[in-house]
Amino acid sequence: MSPLPKFRWRILLSSVFPLFLAAALGAAERAPQTVQLRIGTILASNESEDFDPKLSGMKNQLEVIKYSSYQLIKEESQKVAWRDRAVFEIPGGRSLLVVPQEYRNQRLALKVRLIEGEKPLLDTTVRLRNRGYFLLGGPAHEGGVLILSISASHRSPALPDPSPR
Repeated sequence: MSPLPKFRWRILLSSVFPLFLAAALGAAERAPQTVQLRIGTILASNESEDFDPKLSGMKNQLEVIKYSSYQLIKEESQKVAWRDRAVFEIPGGRSLLVVPQEYRNQRLALKVRLIEGEKPLLDTTVRLRNRGYFLLGGPAHEGGVLILSISASHRSPALPDPSPR
């Protein structure tokens, strides 16, 4: 084989390989296998000055809400498949439905629906960084308000090592 066809073959391979790699990386980012969801239900009130030590990692964000007391009253975690629905029971006869919708640029989009009986109280989409959390001000409850801490994390599936062996 003359040097010219070998050269063309190498150029073809070197230009096609990055396309396959980019497609594989893009597919892995768009389609995570499962998402770990964690919902914390926090009772915020002005009835005391207690601050639950379990909430210390989000103290600065909670203090913006301007209550004097914050207590974690419930925490629940579920692993959910992509585009499947997870249902979390919220105190006061409410339900929180969460559906992971999209994963792009290390951020998760979650469809969030808060329901009381048959009545939707909230229907929105939130975006948060992978392993991050979002605080959602909720309904009145026992002399205060409920604040929902919604967190999500996802681990990308391992891709094969593209380096030559």
